[in-house]
Order: sequence, then C-alpha cells, then structure tokens
Amino acid sequence: MTNPAPESIVEVVGASVASKGMLTGGAVGLVGFFSQVNWIGVSGVAIAVLGLLINLYFQVRKDRREHAESQARLQALRDQCKV
Repeated sequence: MTNPAPESIVEVVGASVASKGMLTGGAVGLVGFFSQVNWIGVSGVAIAVLGLLINLYFQVRKDRREHAESQARLQALRDQCKV
C-alpha cells in the first residue's frame, strides 16, 4: 500500500476543517440570532462564510486534480490501444 502524498493529506484535512467550520459557524450564528446578541450572530455568519470559501477552494483543487488524472488515464488507454 502506498503512502498518500502530503498535498492530498493537506487537502483532506483542509476540507474537513472547512466543513466543520461551516457547521460551527452556522450553529454560532443561529445561537446569536436567537439570543439577540448581534456580535455572536455576525461572527457565526463570518465563520460559516469563511468555511464555505475554504471548502470551495479545496473542492476546485480536487476537481482539477481528478480531471487531470482522468485525462492521463484516457491517454494511457489510447496509447495502449494505439488509437
């Protein structure tokens, strides 16, 4: 079994932290909304938006990497079949 590349480890951890940050930020924003404390609500929304942006960044990187891997696999198959 091969060891995962350090870049993929960073991406997995980053996406996980971003996802948990979105959930935490949303929960904090909801608590702030119901408790009528504006700064808690605003900070919760800011944390959720930051988590969303980080999650989008890692998803775009994942999509690009998977697309490149797919193209390389297709090219290898074409070369193998001599098409």
